[in-house]
Amino acid sequence: MYGPGSNNWVVFGGLNIVSVYSIMSIVTVSVLHYRPAARFRAFANMGRALMRPFSAEGLRFGKLMGSGQNFGLIPNLSTYVYMGVWDTEQQAGQFLNSSSFAALSDGTDSVSTLYLAPYHAHGLWDGVNPFGDGRPQGATRPPNPDAPVAVLTRATIRLGALPDFWRHVPAARQRLLDHKDNLLFAIGVGETPVVQQCTISVWRNRAAVEQFAYRQSGHKEVVRRTRDRRWYSEELFARFSVVGWDNPPASATLTSSLE
Repeated sequence: MYGPGSNNWVVFGGLNIVSVYSIMSIVTVSVLHYRPAARFRAFANMGRALMRPFSAEGLRFGKLMGSGQNFGLIPNLSTYVYMGVWDTEQQAGQFLNSSSFAALSDGTDSVSTLYLAPYHAHGLWDGVNPFGDGRPQGATRPPNPDAPVAVLTRATIRLGALPDFWRHVPAARQRLLDHKDNLLFAIGVGETPVVQQCTISVWRNRAAVEQFAYRQSGHKEVVRRTRDRRWYSEELFARFSVVGWDNPPASATLTSSLE
């Protein structure tokens, strides 16, 4: 069983998942790790998802994404991410316990799912903002400043900007490593290789995110460079409160995708 009520369910921030999601969408991010014998089938799932995306009650937006080794160009055929935006937590849970998700997760040795409440989002993904305006009841900050915060960035890179973009990826990865004491989890994924890229990271609290984004890491310089050099034809940035985590990775391996 996946979701609230499972043996590995962890709740953050003192938030009641039902009351929180009665006023906003819920976002699930499932990280699927496949055994070696199942990796060809897992790779084939990407093609099937592009040709025939998942359809489920309450699913507003969904993406199956592959991952790269060390945020780089070499694919990591063991790890994939399915992200869904749902009307309710109950509908998310129904899908995660459905035969469709069981088929997707067939051959995995672990599945870890984040339950997220969006509180700030701007930009577009395939022409829409899947997280709405990101401001339930006018909120601009997470309900609990001490709870973990997830950050998602996604972009379609202009073909002419690809060499310049990928040349700066190792430095961006190092900036994340410099903050690994506050970084609970991070992974680089994408719908299509090279051109469409998405980063998902989970931080200990709001202060940790703001320190990375605005103070010591040089992150503001990266943002300025993306504007000046027009790397992206489409981009989206979003922040979420982490309300729950089903089967979270062990503390010793939380940043293993970076190292």
